[in-house]
Amino acid sequence: MNVRLVGKSVAGIVLVVGLCVLSSVPVARLMGDSPAIQWGLARSAFWPIAIGCCGQLIRVRRFEPELRDGLAIVAFSWIFASAVGSIPFVVVGGVGCVDAFFETASGFTTTGASIYCGATTPAIEALPKGLLYWRAMTHWLGGMGIVVLSLAVLPFLSTGGMHLYKAEVPGPLSDRLAPRIANAAKMLYGAYLVLSAAQTLLLWAHPAMDLFEAWCHTCATMATGGFSTRNASILAFNSAYIEWVIIVFMFLAGANFSLHLKALRGEPLAFWKDEEFRLYLAIVVGAVVTASISLFTAGAYGRDPITIFRHGTFAVVSIMTTTGFVTEDFDTWSPYCRALLLLLMFVGGCGGSTGGGIKVSRILLLLKGMIAQVQLVVTPHRIQNIWLGDQRIRNEPMVRQTTFFFMFILTFVVVGLALCLFEPNLDRPAGQPPAQAAALSLRAMETAFGASAATLCNVGPGLALVGPTRNYAWMAPWSKLILSFAMLIGRLELFTILVLFLPGLWRR
Repeated sequence: MNVRLVGKSVAGIVLVVGLCVLSSVPVARLMGDSPAIQWGLARSAFWPIAIGCCGQLIRVRRFEPELRDGLAIVAFSWIFASAVGSIPFVVVGGVGCVDAFFETASGFTTTGASIYCGATTPAIEALPKGLLYWRAMTHWLGGMGIVVLSLAVLPFLSTGGMHLYKAEVPGPLSDRLAPRIANAAKMLYGAYLVLSAAQTLLLWAHPAMDLFEAWCHTCATMATGGFSTRNASILAFNSAYIEWVIIVFMFLAGANFSLHLKALRGEPLAFWKDEEFRLYLAIVVGAVVTASISLFTAGAYGRDPITIFRHGTFAVVSIMTTTGFVTEDFDTWSPYCRALLLLLMFVGGCGGSTGGGIKVSRILLLLKGMIAQVQLVVTPHRIQNIWLGDQRIRNEPMVRQTTFFFMFILTFVVVGLALCLFEPNLDRPAGQPPAQAAALSLRAMETAFGASAATLCNVGPGLALVGPTRNYAWMAPWSKLILSFAMLIGRLELFTILVLFLPGLWRR
């Protein structure tokens, strides 16, 4: 690994994060925050800017990163961005370093799990507006990718930047959108900005939302993050109009952004021609229909079909796109709905979207591979060709996707077991009768593995004690660090973070 090259690149990305933190100062002034808050945000921006500027003094003979350099740059960029981005939460937000890192990692990875509104942390509405803006911006920056943004604005990163692009953009097959990766990054952020502007205007049109809240919720929607300016999330606005606007844009954010680029260029049929998008749409429609039937059968919402359909659609789209906004406590819904939403966490959005999870494209490839293997049992000498759109998928990519799926499930299990081992607050209270103790034990497992799925899949709300109406503030510091690690490896799709533990990465 070229340490100088990696150090200079990571410093450049830290500089971009520092400048974004600095942008919260004028917002704080406009929104009426006190001078102390404004000064605290300015001081928070000083350190990443200073580190970034000093890092640019590192001399690199030739900036052409190899694959392992690209992986190291992306991995360390996200770790250091989460570290320096947490400074405002310590200086202005009044929380400890571990809580601040958890909140920032949750923001950048678009997870949306929060420590605010806990026993020792203030309510979200009590936070300064400048800090709420930075909290929302962590989502917006992380949605399309901190490194992708840096590729667009830092010229020296564009040389050999394809390794960086592939290491950060989620999905099994990264679309090469332009001959020069800097142009591809600009096009992606252009589509991202157009959709963000459209949603902001639509939300601002409702009297319950001012421009500030409209932008903050747009950041969380387009990044499929879930941070809200209200403790009760979208439920606080009690508006069907706001919910439907967010549903539409959550669904769009869960689709491949290369399709949005084609649509903006005058090719709206590109969505229907895309095999992955058709499966994505089919899963959402099927989940909404079955969840609505389950809620109706259970007698929820007075069996009002319109209300059931709205809440069912919002929950399905929010969870499948891994946004994590809530309008109702789905942890109290029928067992089928809870199981369905848990499975949708793992599916996630499309490849090349801002959503987390395994990705629809991988699910599609694995299904096709499964069908091919079943057919080989009957006709063992048959040559099987697996296609994804117009791309023929050979054996090596199929093996890589199968390995990814196994590693993803294994990581989910390991994180869940680690929480069961290290989280003291999962233990049942002493002196409980056996029946109640058994129920508490099951609740603890549900909490641990729900938190594991919610953070690894970058969803945010989980089940039981980390359900949609709760937060993560009550957890021990070690548990928060474990979950922060799960968020990062989930957002960067395992390999980019896990390769840091391979000795071969560190050799020159």
